[in-house]
Amino acid sequence: MEMKKQDKPGSLSPLKPTLRVDSSEERTSRSGSKAEKELKLPPEKSPDEGGGKKERRLSKASDSSRETFERQDSKQSSITSPKVSRKYFTNWKQACDKTKDKTKELLKRWRTLPETEVPENQMQAAANHDHEGEEHRGWSVHVWTTWVNRFSEDLGCLELEDEQPLAQLSSVQTDKLTLFFTELLDHDRDDVICDQDFDPFFEKLAHFADWSLDSSEFHIMLEVKREFIEQFINPLPPKYGELPYYKRVCGPDAGGYPGRTTLEGWLARWALLLSRYRRFSDLPLYLQYLCKILFHVVDRTSTGEITKAALAAFYRSVIGLSAQRVEEIIDTAYDRMTSNSYLILDYGTYVHCFTNWLMGKNPNGPGQWVLVPSKDTLPEPPFPVDYSALNTEPAKLEPYAPDKKTNRHSVIV
Repeated sequence: MEMKKQDKPGSLSPLKPTLRVDSSEERTSRSGSKAEKELKLPPEKSPDEGGGKKERRLSKASDSSRETFERQDSKQSSITSPKVSRKYFTNWKQACDKTKDKTKELLKRWRTLPETEVPENQMQAAANHDHEGEEHRGWSVHVWTTWVNRFSEDLGCLELEDEQPLAQLSSVQTDKLTLFFTELLDHDRDDVICDQDFDPFFEKLAHFADWSLDSSEFHIMLEVKREFIEQFINPLPPKYGELPYYKRVCGPDAGGYPGRTTLEGWLARWALLLSRYRRFSDLPLYLQYLCKILFHVVDRTSTGEITKAALAAFYRSVIGLSAQRVEEIIDTAYDRMTSNSYLILDYGTYVHCFTNWLMGKNPNGPGQWVLVPSKDTLPEPPFPVDYSALNTEPAKLEPYAPDKKTNRHSVIV
């Protein structure tokens, strides 16, 4: 068997052996030639011969696939991109030309679109094209403005804020507490009090109630006096005392030298104190005990009820009113504190009167008569209160009807 050399060098096809066949074996070779043709592999071409065509075929396929991908990307971008194509503006301008009457309406609609959907330069170009010869009109933009008052040195009110108190009393409260200061504490009328000025007032209370120096009531009264000195004579806490207003009216030098309080400082301290409370149970203990001390002093017979005569004696001996002044005010005072003698002036009723004395901001309240009555004539109530209907038998009560005429002068509500 001999090996035949390849005609073409560099071929990757396997070498085919050539056999010398005898004449007797020709028939066998002829019969197997057909099967040999079927089993014979196609000759492979060298890279030099088929490489160029193969590259050209791949380049065409890649170009077509790239174009397909670009079409898909363009479709997706037209859907997802916030911008509108130029062709859309051309169609829009043609529609505006054909329907000139509705051009302004279309422009208004386009102006309402967000800026991200339509480029501003394209819309301006379209507007200029449709409105040639007219004055350029910009897009309407709504701008909400506000005026801000910035800091200025010319504003004098800003400098006055440091001198404003944190809390203030009403005019009625100011009158009641001023009478307490001037009539019961400031005996020399110099508008300044010190800790010794509380002694005459509490001594009068103990003497009128006939309390001995060893009684429990007297020692409770001394504790109340110490709390009054702590609250209204001693310096304020630093959180209040460092403020300019309270430093001026309640500072150590407000009364000329430390340990004194002026009328302005007295009212400022009461305003700070009462601004934190709304009912009797919220008051400090020394004020609650002051209410109990005053009740037992007026009710010195310990009957549990303050009578009109006992109240008149308290006005003469402790408050220092003249007999003529007591006769003028005693009926009004007792009627206001007992609701025209309907209520009994016991300790529960007296607590309401005492609370109104501290917190009542309007006139005609029963608190006006707890300590020092007002020197001015109090205004009459806006309408009288009829309490007789509360004691009427149910059978005699007439039900109220808005459409029924009657001779009633009062209505139960």
